[in-house]
Amino acid sequence: MADTDIIEPEVPKKRVLRDWADKVKVEELPLISMVVPCFRAGPTLARTLDSLRDQKYPNLQIILIDGGSEDETVEVVKSYGDFIDYWISEPDKGQVDAINKGFAQATGELYGWLCADDALRPGALRRLAREFLRRPDADVVTSGCLRVFDGGAEVVTRPDPHYYDDLFIKNTIEQPSTLWRASLHNNIGPVSNKLRYAFDWELWCKFKASGAVFVSLPSVTSIYYFSDTNLTSTGGRKIADEMFKIVEEYGPRDGELASVFMFLYKRFDLRGYYDAENMSMRSRFPFRVVLKLLRMRYGDRNVNLYNWNFASRQERALGWTKG
Repeated sequence: MADTDIIEPEVPKKRVLRDWADKVKVEELPLISMVVPCFRAGPTLARTLDSLRDQKYPNLQIILIDGGSEDETVEVVKSYGDFIDYWISEPDKGQVDAINKGFAQATGELYGWLCADDALRPGALRRLAREFLRRPDADVVTSGCLRVFDGGAEVVTRPDPHYYDDLFIKNTIEQPSTLWRASLHNNIGPVSNKLRYAFDWELWCKFKASGAVFVSLPSVTSIYYFSDTNLTSTGGRKIADEMFKIVEEYGPRDGELASVFMFLYKRFDLRGYYDAENMSMRSRFPFRVVLKLLRMRYGDRNVNLYNWNFASRQERALGWTKG
């Protein structure tokens, strides 16, 4: 992604009212319940909480669930005083358990969660909330994200035009840039505790399977920090296994495409065929023949939606930004 995509301002210096939703009164903005799950988040938690406080969103419920941290996490939490509406620090069963504990305390009309090493960009909550007001039929509103990697590399992602159609095969929804209606969440039930890495994707699939209406915005509303040690950066084969389960359950042809993707993962991706720096490997005879046969059976688009390379690179101990 070009640097200009990153530094381009979201709002022009001379503000122009784009639609009626920009005129919404403060008292009309819906209550948003934002859950912050954390564990040993002392070094990054203040950045996350500051980004929420800087929203200056008038109807915001902050629920923080800490897994019994023994570092400075609790001291950071206490320093924010009444800004945090509810918090608890006790041992839990992991991030999903913390998220579900948080939503059990939520009373808002809109839900979201923000991990303790990520942040929201200024004005994010107002943009998302106003879209719900503009689109009363919307159940989920998602938007763009600035991904920041160790070493300083930055990439802007925005919702793919086909993100909804492809959702049962490929997840391109940025979790920290997404809000959804509490009524939808409560109808679906708690976030699945059977998954450790891809539980957000499974939640989107459950939303879609229930008939939920998704709406996307091009605005970049969150900052997703990728380190070499956070959960998303260390899963490797475990992430691939969870993606397999989701495609198997929700994907086309009764989930048959999951086995196709796992074959590509093991036979070619782990050998470097999908690495950006090894593009020439894709012209090799066995790979071309296999892809041709798979595309004939499953369709070009379905096969081309394979995107497990980040998990493959982790399993091979390669960095995020080298591919």
